[in-house]
Amino acid sequence: MNNLVHLAEVIATEAELTEQLIEMMKRQQLALMETDAETVAAMVDNQEELLLPIEGLEQERIRLTREVWNEIASRQVTDNAPVHLSALIERLPGDEAQRLSSAGSRLHTAVVQMLKVNQANQFLIEHSRRFIRDTFRIVTDGYSRQLIDHRI
Repeated sequence: MNNLVHLAEVIATEAELTEQLIEMMKRQQLALMETDAETVAAMVDNQEELLLPIEGLEQERIRLTREVWNEIASRQVTDNAPVHLSALIERLPGDEAQRLSSAGSRLHTAVVQMLKVNQANQFLIEHSRRFIRDTFRIVTDGYSRQLIDHRI
């Protein structure tokens, strides 16, 4: 079951990269609160660099989960049929199930945490946009006059 070992490694690597992404998102959050546009831009670039490997690992995880399922289950699945990790774990012997379950739990925890940080960042961004929009409305008297008088 070489695929099973590889699957556990892929899940662990995906969890590690997701945790790195979370740390970047937290730094982005601080930069948003400090209105540090340069750091925000750098964090966005770094996040984009991590997304491609994470996407590749996710595709590999899906493929390997299906392959391991086909190795151990009497009912084979097609390339389009989803195989849930929890269903696969139920069919594995103790140590292998535990190893895969731990890796899957770590990934699940990281994804949930990433969603929470993302929601907080979205709130900060929307709050900032609303604040700027309202400030411009106030200083331009409801957008009826220019912010700077061009007449000299």
